[in-house]
Amino acid sequence: MNRNPILTIQTGHGTIQIELYPESAPNAVACMIQIVQKQLLDHRQIRRIAPDFVVQPSFTCYNDPRLTMELPGEFAANGFQNGAVMREGSVAMGGDGKSIASGSEFFFCLTDEAGASLQGRFSVIGQVIEGWDEVKRLEQVPKRRLPIPDRDDVIVYIPLEPEYMEKVTVETFGVAYPEPQISGWQELSDLDPEG
Repeated sequence: MNRNPILTIQTGHGTIQIELYPESAPNAVACMIQIVQKQLLDHRQIRRIAPDFVVQPSFTCYNDPRLTMELPGEFAANGFQNGAVMREGSVAMGGDGKSIASGSEFFFCLTDEAGASLQGRFSVIGQVIEGWDEVKRLEQVPKRRLPIPDRDDVIVYIPLEPEYMEKVTVETFGVAYPEPQISGWQELSDLDPEG
């Protein structure tokens, strides 16, 4: 019997483990596995915190053109039945909430209420299974508001002292996941969950 992949994020203060759900969002999970295996998320600064809503490690695809890909959205608004419920501890891909998912922009949903507001519009790829205290620590670090030009609808707070995903790894338990189907490349600022 195959086990779901486990993604592990090591920060400077703790470890977060996420059980990925390939049955719910197979393409987004395959993309996440690929970029983690290529070490493209290592030593990335965490740059978006929206208290009581989401912790999103990046809102600019890490300013790295290798990570600015977009995927077909695996969520109900795009006609895809992703069976996972968005709730506290869910992990999902950013996107436009209509048809596009990011290939690298993921976020931690901080409350059930936030999850209900995002349900069906973003690709849920997994759930935090260990280290929720570290996610909550990140939510509560001292931070400042970061204005986003022409995007008053996006709330971004950045930590005053830099916080990093130092190392991101994935255990696939011997399962080889397919190459993701990438539908295009997106402008850096267009792939945020609303906030």
